[in-house]
Amino acid sequence: MQRLRKEKKPVTEFSWDEDVSDNEQLTEWCDSAFHAALEKFHDSHGDVETLMRTGEAFGRGLFAQKIQQKTSDWTIGEWLQMTEEDVFKPLGTEFTFTKISQDAATIFMDRDPLNKVSKESTVASLFMYGVMRGLFQSAFPKGELLLNETRKCDSSEFIFKAHASLKDQRERERVKRMFTVLKKDYGT
Repeated sequence: MQRLRKEKKPVTEFSWDEDVSDNEQLTEWCDSAFHAALEKFHDSHGDVETLMRTGEAFGRGLFAQKIQQKTSDWTIGEWLQMTEEDVFKPLGTEFTFTKISQDAATIFMDRDPLNKVSKESTVASLFMYGVMRGLFQSAFPKGELLLNETRKCDSSEFIFKAHASLKDQRERERVKRMFTVLKKDYGT
């Protein structure tokens, strides 16, 4: 993760469908995806949609590589356990699970190394939201990832719903607006 503190790396062509065999490669893969998203974000003059789509694509790639083949009929709890073990722990991200049921889960993100080492923490937070959303919707296409509140603090509350209501389906737009406001407020 030290690589994020260095000067901007050139964007290299890579495939998110490539084989990722160990934790170090997964971390490098995430770093590369984030730098590509960051460059696209700056090239598009701060277009939040571009950043979010890149994070979601990375999350779908992680799902295809690390989780998809393991099971196809799961509950949110089983999916979260598998995702935590195969994706988030290797990336150094930690969660506290506060509620898990058959169709919904609430978690707090306690540690997000990408956010901590990035100079643009708001952008890193939106990218990670996109990654989590891409992972989740790959498993639960009718579901949605809700973000309770975003503050400049150490943890954010995420709510995973396997079956999203119409209101829940508009969450992505609300998150984009919220991060656009944060970007203006904090200059990141």
